[in-house]
Amino acid sequence: LYPFGFSPKMTMDETDFGVSTGIRGSVGAWNWDLSTTYGKDKAEMGVIDSGNISLYNDTGATPTTFYAGDFTASQWTTNLDVNRGIEVGWAAPLNLALGLEYRKDGYKIGAGDAASRYKEGSQSYPGFSLTDASDHSRNDKAIYIDVAGSPIANLKLDAAARYEKFSDFGSARVAKLTGRYDFSPQVALRGTVSNGFRAPTMAEQYYSATNVSPTSAFVQLAPNSAGAALVGINGLKPERSQNYSVGIVLHPAPKLTITADAYVINIKDRIVGSSSLYGSGSTVNSPAVVAAIKANGNVLDPTVTQTGINIFTNAANTRNKGLELVATYSSNFGDMGRIDWSAAGNYNKVEVTKINQAPTQLLPQILLNKGAIASLEESSPKTRVNLGALWKLQGWTVNLRESIYGPSAGYTTVNGSLYFRNEIKTSATTDLEVSKALGKSFTVAVGANNLFNKYPDRNNADLIAAQNAALNTGSVNQYPSFSPFGINGGYYYARVNYTF
Repeated sequence: LYPFGFSPKMTMDETDFGVSTGIRGSVGAWNWDLSTTYGKDKAEMGVIDSGNISLYNDTGATPTTFYAGDFTASQWTTNLDVNRGIEVGWAAPLNLALGLEYRKDGYKIGAGDAASRYKEGSQSYPGFSLTDASDHSRNDKAIYIDVAGSPIANLKLDAAARYEKFSDFGSARVAKLTGRYDFSPQVALRGTVSNGFRAPTMAEQYYSATNVSPTSAFVQLAPNSAGAALVGINGLKPERSQNYSVGIVLHPAPKLTITADAYVINIKDRIVGSSSLYGSGSTVNSPAVVAAIKANGNVLDPTVTQTGINIFTNAANTRNKGLELVATYSSNFGDMGRIDWSAAGNYNKVEVTKINQAPTQLLPQILLNKGAIASLEESSPKTRVNLGALWKLQGWTVNLRESIYGPSAGYTTVNGSLYFRNEIKTSATTDLEVSKALGKSFTVAVGANNLFNKYPDRNNADLIAAQNAALNTGSVNQYPSFSPFGINGGYYYARVNYTF
């Protein structure tokens, strides 16, 4: 069919829409706001320039274009908020806010066409099988309260609490206390302490797929599936966090503002994608992995020499420590216009403080290997600086941004035991947009993200050689997937806005 080889490609046809509406008013001293928002996204996946070798061998024919299936996600959120001011004898009236929320989430995977899922499926990206296909929903009810006021001049305090009940995860209680004291118009100190809760997304719970190469097959198991239960994983728990921050606000000169904030965020039972867990073809294998793949409904090509799974799990506890600095200044040049200058810097260190032990069915394999840990600790730059200048004059606007990213790194393994390190050195990209207002309604603009077409450093040459030797299709990837500014180079655009 392809005597000189072939390069299959994935396609996606995405439809996304949302609508919001609401009404607000007042009753006596109370202000109220009732709103509802619905959004839905559907992505239809396809494969082109491909084939299904088993279908070809069994029937003498195969399509070269396949419908691989679809994802549909939806969310409907309704809120009722009320608030009022109350005189309690403080320096300013106490603001009391109350609210109710109801949210319904939906997530659906549609199966691919019959040819895309016949035996091992269409090459490079098999269609979603009938066992991958699913349709799930959940609801979340919440009530919250916020009290804010100034007990004395220059001191502002804000306390908030929220109670949530999920149809699939039970209840959660979170709270936040924040305060700010202005020593003078030039200096203020602020701080916050809070706890947090994040339920697993619907995709984290139910996403399932199969990924194949000429010699390997890996299955993304849904944590709630029968296959996951065979390897000792029975769904996901919510993430919980504690958050602390302290900062200073400075106005050392007119039109100049400087803020600095330090923070610590501790996350327990963080949901991350697991390492590759092998059933065959590695130096360490777990028979339960092969059983899980079969329980998922997958049919493996007998020529496959390496099998495994990936799965979302509550794999680790992490600690984020960071510092953020932001400075803004405005310059007025009279007939030459005005420029708003900005500079922002961030230092953020992520540390994996605990790795939860893998279920006994997977031992001695571990949930997070060297590569998975690096994706948490090193794949995002620890430092980032953004510099900006926004010039405005008589309807003209020029927006210039420079983004500087610190070094980042990650590890890739070919056989589960030998690791190769990919690195991206400190890099900078430039964004530029020029716009002109045409009357009160129209604005035209031209611009570029990554103006100078910057690309990250290429993958480790030794890794590509090892992947080629193992007939691993990962060798076609020139750039690390964790690049903070992407791997697609420059993006150039023109835009027309109409305001009515």
